[in-house]
Amino acid sequence: MKNSSIISTLLILLIIGCNPEKTYFDQLIKDKTITERVVELNKTLTEIRKTENKSALVKEEEDYLEYEYKIGIDETFNVTYFFDVAGCYEVGLDTYFNNEVDAQLVMEKIKEEIENSDKFKLKTDTNQLIEWSSTDGLASIELDYENLNKGMVSFTVFANE
Repeated sequence: MKNSSIISTLLILLIIGCNPEKTYFDQLIKDKTITERVVELNKTLTEIRKTENKSALVKEEEDYLEYEYKIGIDETFNVTYFFDVAGCYEVGLDTYFNNEVDAQLVMEKIKEEIENSDKFKLKTDTNQLIEWSSTDGLASIELDYENLNKGMVSFTVFANE
């Protein structure tokens, strides 16, 4: 009996060890990386709708889509899209975590992904708001971490006219 208990415990540990829980950032980019969200600019509402998870859709209007993804206990991230006749002109990604540490890690990973891309250059980093512009001048990005202590990070991509 003692051996079967030890073997069961070892099997459970092996299963857990082989399937490590993904970080919040891994869950956030499961379907699209941060830089792929930038590519969403100028796409139509129909094109965007095809690339997002239907079950996560919480609001749809003629010029707006909002998706909510659950990633923890009472924790989510929302992705929003705003449209005009030219297509998507704004993509937003907002996190709602229970603690600052998770938000801090996600903020740092988003920042790292943008900074490691040769498609963007830093404009400003002041008052808990980092701004980048695309090297071609067609997009601007903001990473707002003012409410990090509340578990919130806001990442927004704007099409420049």
